[in-house]
Amino acid sequence: RLLSVLPPRRSRRVGPMAATMTASRAANMTAQELDRALHSSVLKREEWKEREFREQREKHEAEIQLGFGSSQMCKQELRKIIDSDRRMYYRTEELNDKLYIHYKGWRKLQGLDTWTGLKALYAECNAFDRIEGLQHCRNLRSLFLQENCIKTISGLETCTELWTLNLSSNFIERIDGLSHLHRLNTLIVAKNKIGHRGVEDIEELLECPSLATVDIQDNCIWDPDVLPEVFARMDGLRVLYLKGNPCAKKLPNYRKSITAHCWDLRYLDDRPVFEEDRRAAEAFNRSGLEGERAERRLIKEENSAKHEKNMRAFADMVENAKREHRERKAMRCEDRYTEEEDPGLHKEREMKAKVDKWKEENAEDLKDDAKEYAKRCLQSEKANAASNSDASAGEAPAPADSDTRTPSASSTAAEPVRPRDEPKEEDCVGAKEDKRKLVYDDIWDDEPPPVARLAQSQADASRLHSGAPQAARPVDVSTGGDASGPSSGSMASGGPSGIGSTPGVFLPWASGANTVGMEAVQPSAAVLEQRGASLSGTVEAQASGRETSAAQPAWYGRYVEQLKASEEKPSPAEATAAATSETELGEMD
Repeated sequence: RLLSVLPPRRSRRVGPMAATMTASRAANMTAQELDRALHSSVLKREEWKEREFREQREKHEAEIQLGFGSSQMCKQELRKIIDSDRRMYYRTEELNDKLYIHYKGWRKLQGLDTWTGLKALYAECNAFDRIEGLQHCRNLRSLFLQENCIKTISGLETCTELWTLNLSSNFIERIDGLSHLHRLNTLIVAKNKIGHRGVEDIEELLECPSLATVDIQDNCIWDPDVLPEVFARMDGLRVLYLKGNPCAKKLPNYRKSITAHCWDLRYLDDRPVFEEDRRAAEAFNRSGLEGERAERRLIKEENSAKHEKNMRAFADMVENAKREHRERKAMRCEDRYTEEEDPGLHKEREMKAKVDKWKEENAEDLKDDAKEYAKRCLQSEKANAASNSDASAGEAPAPADSDTRTPSASSTAAEPVRPRDEPKEEDCVGAKEDKRKLVYDDIWDDEPPPVARLAQSQADASRLHSGAPQAARPVDVSTGGDASGPSSGSMASGGPSGIGSTPGVFLPWASGANTVGMEAVQPSAAVLEQRGASLSGTVEAQASGRETSAAQPAWYGRYVEQLKASEEKPSPAEATAAATSETELGEMD
């Protein structure tokens, strides 16, 4: 271990006498000398490791830079951007007023010679190290170059119309090159390296009298003299962001001092500056904490007095209005003219008459269908409620032993539910009477099968001989059927004798209260006799038809004969299959 502390040996071969001398030298060294030699050797080894790590990091960064921003900003790349979004860009470059080239990784700002109409350029998050290529963009108003590698502010000599400049998150160390930007309103240079040399790094702000918003937070401004020498001399300053700088901690009473020195400041860092805050800051700057407290008490008293003044003014206004109303009413009582005859109100009456006339002429256009429908529904509900109350008051209790019940007049006379757009009867006064007739034809064109037809005929015949009531076919609803015949009997049994004599709505497919269906129409005696004769004739014809059809061969028999005639020499298998099918068909028959 002691030998390793000593300086490294030379590459040449050392003899045994030299080794003996080195060992004796190490034995003669004191403990302090050994510690120094050990420390120096450790420092040399660490220095070598650090140098090796630095070389590897530089090599890695060089490799990254080779792949970063592989394409260059040229006209071909700008043409690709134009073609990527036809809704935002024009094919003619001079007509475009904005351009988005952010997150491209380009190293040089160029290729904008033909973009003469450009007003807004968004070029953040690239690798631009300087501002250039904007000589032909004379109408540029907004330039966004944040998060690049810019070190100096230059190349803006021709952009005299520039209004907003964003250079945050770069490597700028000094604010300069802004003296020719006479219309610059907003400057954002946050997160840079400005302020290492003190006030002289930001003195260029005084060359821009139009500058109203300055965002210089998170920089290296350490000199507190920037407040009286720079910011206090900027007459147009309205918004200031200064937090994140070392000078913010060195300025005594940071917010109050800036508010007192910057007369027109309206916003400082994250909060607005109100007039009360300004008065309190000025009082603190003059008389300290006691002066500020006195000023705040005065502000509170002024606010209270202002509020009381407003309340008194409102009360006086109300009182004056009441007094004028009383005076006007008293004068009207003594006036010989009324409001309708007053010549001073002639214009107002004329205008009112014109408005009323216009409303009458355009009544149909101004009519509210929903409101009218709501009124009709409300009237219908009131009428139904009144009729129901009257019917319940005058209705007599029905006997318990009665089996047949006739519909009451109140339920029959109740108004049916109408659709939304259907008007009431009283709304249709003066409309033409509809004299058309409803005729219902037989829609059952196809005949039922023989078995069902026979069962139906037998049932109709038995019902006819027994004298039971039978459902009738539809008749002329305008005449209400034949009034003679068994209509009186039908009335006695509980059904109405005709449509005309029964109140309610005629619905041939419905039944129930307040409706008159086809079951209420009773046929005459002549019609019943004619139907009975036709039914008996139908039964006899069906019976004779069955006897005749039993003697005649069925359709499948004729089919089998034709099949046998068409085949000259049938095979045994085919003959067996034909016989089997004939047997099965016979059993089915």
